[in-house]
Amino acid sequence: MNEEVLFYYAILAGGIICMVLSVLLYFWLREDNGIEFSLFFRLVLLCLFGVGLVWYSAPSLKYVVYHDYATTKGVCTVEYNDESNPRTIDLYYDETGDYFSFLDRADLGAYGPDVPYTCHVTTTKDHEFEISYRIYDFKTDKLLYSSE
Repeated sequence: MNEEVLFYYAILAGGIICMVLSVLLYFWLREDNGIEFSLFFRLVLLCLFGVGLVWYSAPSLKYVVYHDYATTKGVCTVEYNDESNPRTIDLYYDETGDYFSFLDRADLGAYGPDVPYTCHVTTTKDHEFEISYRIYDFKTDKLLYSSE
């Protein structure tokens, strides 16, 4: 399993944990007299945060579990920023305007809009989560880097 799939499962698990934890803390911390408004408000925010994470990741669950992926192929440019934290590599498809970002670094030697590559990016069918990518030389179609 690569980092991108693990990141997806971390988002989903984090949302479920936040929802369950907020409900359990509510019943555990309330007293016979009731619960303070500020604590209740924080627990509601924690639960809503968990619902948001699950809401964001749940539609792609069937694609990730069943490995039902789509591959986008075409000419792309590769951008890499040493300043960003975490370090990411960005792939831009000029023809379609698609943009994909990965928590990885490909040692290609040349980056930027003046250096075209042929890229194959695997995503979930709804294009919400990136799975892997392969970068090929534009002229020779030789595989330069694969994140798989």
